[in-house]
Amino acid sequence: MAKAEVTVILPGLAAILGQQLNANILPTFLSKIIKQAQFGQDETRLQRLLLNHFSHQKHVGPDLPIAGLSLANSILVTPCYLHPDRDQLLLFSNNLAITDDESQSLIAEIQPLLDDFGGSLVKQRSDSWLLQLKHIPSLDFSALEDVANKGIEQTLPRGEDRQPWLRLWNEIQMQLHDADINKQRVAQGKLPINSIWFWGAGEFFAKAGAWDKVQGCSDLLRLVARASNIELEHSDDFSATSLTSGNHLWLLEELDIENDWQQQLNDIDQNILRPLWESCKAMKLSKVKLQIPDYGNYHFSPIDCWKFWK
Repeated sequence: MAKAEVTVILPGLAAILGQQLNANILPTFLSKIIKQAQFGQDETRLQRLLLNHFSHQKHVGPDLPIAGLSLANSILVTPCYLHPDRDQLLLFSNNLAITDDESQSLIAEIQPLLDDFGGSLVKQRSDSWLLQLKHIPSLDFSALEDVANKGIEQTLPRGEDRQPWLRLWNEIQMQLHDADINKQRVAQGKLPINSIWFWGAGEFFAKAGAWDKVQGCSDLLRLVARASNIELEHSDDFSATSLTSGNHLWLLEELDIENDWQQQLNDIDQNILRPLWESCKAMKLSKVKLQIPDYGNYHFSPIDCWKFWK
């Protein structure tokens, strides 16, 4: 029987490894992996990484087909704040603290502008909506994770239906500019929601049985696992000792860089990376891959664990 292989995705680690000053304070087994494993640079971000793990083909275009996993004939709509910076507009969508009531008010402001497009807004979460349409426009959108915190000029929709959708986008911004809900947010010390971002169009073609076991807590992971007919385990107990065969995917919780990331990383090192390293060294696992979104991949097999000369 073939031994188990494990792929571990650790979001948030890229920001730590990207700072050379942190090299000497990394925990023991992460340091061993960095020193002895085989490394391949890969700047793929988390959502694209997850989709590619369950897809028949890699998604290399500007957008990611995520909306259809939740609702047919839809695109994603993310409320955001556009900030003018010299000659460009920067888009921010994280940590905007949008409440459910605010979300409903924002949708009420925008919905009338969508009627001519045959669109209906559906709230997934307070900070994420779906726009269901009779016909998906002939446009190339850009995935939010590739746009967030950056200038948007080069990532605006392109394609046959560009002009009416850019006009709609501008009308939405004008509608939100004077909206009472934004006046209330500003009075509360919050940033206004002065725009939205369309993205997530297209059809996702799942690869059935891509993994024998999938574990982690993520809305997107749940959707792609379901599309691939794979049961998702939500437990945060990642144990290498029970693995005997099969191909396993673990998505760990994203590191909170703002709050004692060293302790978080130490816990991961002792409870997850150490058992994986020791099981691989004992030849109970045939291969382990540590994937760090927006950074790269570390691969190690039993022979790598015994490289005493490194």
